[in-house]
Amino acid sequence: MKKVYTFKKLAALAAMVPLATGLLVAKTVYIQDGGVRYYWNNTKTNVEVTTPGTGSTYVGDIVIPATITYDGKELKVTAVRSSAFSECTYLTSVTLPESVTSIGDYAFDSCEGIKNVVMPGVKTIGHWSFRNCYELESLDFCDELTSIGNYSFDKNYKVTEVTLPATLTNIGGYVFEGNPQLTKVTSLATTPPAVKKGYLDGDEIYTIFDDTDYGDRVLYVPQGCVDVYKSALGWHHFRDNIKEIDAAGIEAAAVAAKALTVACTGAGEITVTTGEAARVAVVDLNGRVLREVVAQNGSTTIAGLPRGILIVNGVKVAVR
Repeated sequence: MKKVYTFKKLAALAAMVPLATGLLVAKTVYIQDGGVRYYWNNTKTNVEVTTPGTGSTYVGDIVIPATITYDGKELKVTAVRSSAFSECTYLTSVTLPESVTSIGDYAFDSCEGIKNVVMPGVKTIGHWSFRNCYELESLDFCDELTSIGNYSFDKNYKVTEVTLPATLTNIGGYVFEGNPQLTKVTSLATTPPAVKKGYLDGDEIYTIFDDTDYGDRVLYVPQGCVDVYKSALGWHHFRDNIKEIDAAGIEAAAVAAKALTVACTGAGEITVTTGEAARVAVVDLNGRVLREVVAQNGSTTIAGLPRGILIVNGVKVAVR
């Protein structure tokens, strides 16, 4: 005899499927941990930093952990969601763990008092993500950064120079608009990152600043790459102000035959450990010597350094 299933029977069978298969029904959970709010899809093992919630704001210095624990589960923090810190006027700094690999659109938009954002693992930065961060002191990017969105660093008045990593392949239009004080750009990529097309007075243009007049700004590029940057859309507006990086300055910083270790031990601070007295040179990626000291046997601390990737006797170190 052919079985006939009524609507009620079918509904009952459907309701039993999750119980029979052990499937988890996806839902969004907001987790409050250590003063930070996270977005979690309960079918996943990662969480993302999100907005503080209605009537709340983020203030002061915030350090995001690599993992949080919720309902007995260890969840990895992997992203800053769109608008997560937007308009948090009294936020002064955010330190992200290496596990955070992406920053969403408008993530720090109009954080007018923020001075520092440490983002050692961030590979993608969204549109308008740091717009109107007037007090942001420097931009220190991950060595594996691949893309930056449109208008990302509009009106960062304290930033006077920036270094773009060799891994960068795409950079947004007008990315540094509203920054007349930004006069030095270093691009470590041998292939110029593609600049996104924008519009000015109805015309299509490729620019990383306000328009196609870059004035006296200088672009530093790897050796042998000046001509390719001069012919690349968006970069060509630097015109004759494209110069080669002096790699010799970096290489000269290495001191041979000295067993030496380097670690960042605080804000703007590194500790050098060596088995015998050694000359130590701290050099930036452009080959400029920032500090020279003689480290004695044991540990020597060097403070007052800028944030970013520095080279200490040939060893790269990320200074926060």
